[in-house]
Amino acid sequence: MNATILCYHKVGPGAEEGRRLNIEPDRLRTHVEFFARRKRAIVRACDLSDRWQPGTICFTFDDAYHSTMVHAPEIFEQIGVRASFYAVPGKVGGTSDWDGDLARPLANWDLLQQAHSRGHEIGNHSMQHLKMADIDGVKQRDEISIAHEAMEAHGISPKSFCFPYGSLNDSAIEQLKQCQYPIGLALGKAIAKDTDNRLKLPRVVVAYSDALPMLIYKITLKPLLKRRR
Repeated sequence: MNATILCYHKVGPGAEEGRRLNIEPDRLRTHVEFFARRKRAIVRACDLSDRWQPGTICFTFDDAYHSTMVHAPEIFEQIGVRASFYAVPGKVGGTSDWDGDLARPLANWDLLQQAHSRGHEIGNHSMQHLKMADIDGVKQRDEISIAHEAMEAHGISPKSFCFPYGSLNDSAIEQLKQCQYPIGLALGKAIAKDTDNRLKLPRVVVAYSDALPMLIYKITLKPLLKRRR
């Protein structure tokens, strides 16, 4: 069985958020509606620890930008499904300062708690949004466990972890395992297989220009072309 795990970031009008790491709300809606109409199983990342149904789709959103938490949850709720949003507890309510001059506002705890209460997954995206492969094992463990504790203090118990920048190594995987996380998300530009390590599942990044035909190409035709090379 395979699962297509899609990776988004910001969700907002282009006039406000620009193109970088953003997708327009109406475009996101077309993506979700497409899979819902085809009766694909749309699940949260935390649900991937269970047996996958054929054609499973998982929508994930890195960083929990303010724009994302304002626009995205309602889209999923109107269609009757839920998504996974990854927060950086050490930055909640601040900005994505790791983006430098391109930093944008991040959601506050109220927005995250509201989405959580409506059935969306709020996952762990590390405490400070560091590249996990660039820090030692002790710091990796802290980035996971301290973030987890901070989220629990706000009534959210994360069940999956998303590696910032998709950066990881064997030590980071081991630390995630020691912290008893069943699911870890990386990048990889590939469709996840049920034989993959659940602690480093690959995701397909979705860009501003990915209208529905391009998204379909990315997750269906492109993988087939790669296998034939």
